[in-house]
Amino acid sequence: MSGKPLGKLMQTDPIADFLTKLRNASRVGKAEVELIKPARSLKAIAKLLATSGYIAKLEDKGGRVQISLDGAKPLLHARRVSRPGVRRYVQSRRIPIPHGTGGLVILSTPKGILSGAQARKQKVGGELICEVW
Repeated sequence: MSGKPLGKLMQTDPIADFLTKLRNASRVGKAEVELIKPARSLKAIAKLLATSGYIAKLEDKGGRVQISLDGAKPLLHARRVSRPGVRRYVQSRRIPIPHGTGGLVILSTPKGILSGAQARKQKVGGELICEVW
């Protein structure tokens, strides 16, 4: 290498990177995570995590999103189910319930990004994005 900085590296899966950031920050006890120029899908996933209690506070600061993690409900497990190379789709009656009833499944549906419970209630299936507990 010539010693020049690499600059921006290409992200292959921004959702997996986002989940890894949250999981690692939660494991080491970090209180805040910052996302720079997040996509709408990442903002929607963060809002679902906030309503379910995994994220204490979301602040949208222009092109950045500041996420405050909740120490009382740590994010121990966050797994990307559907990947860019292998998509996984489910019908509404086959939406999994992770970790008994204490987990959260996030889906991308024709009605937007929804939690598993919301998708079951609206009787709509879609692509399984991730599971969290």
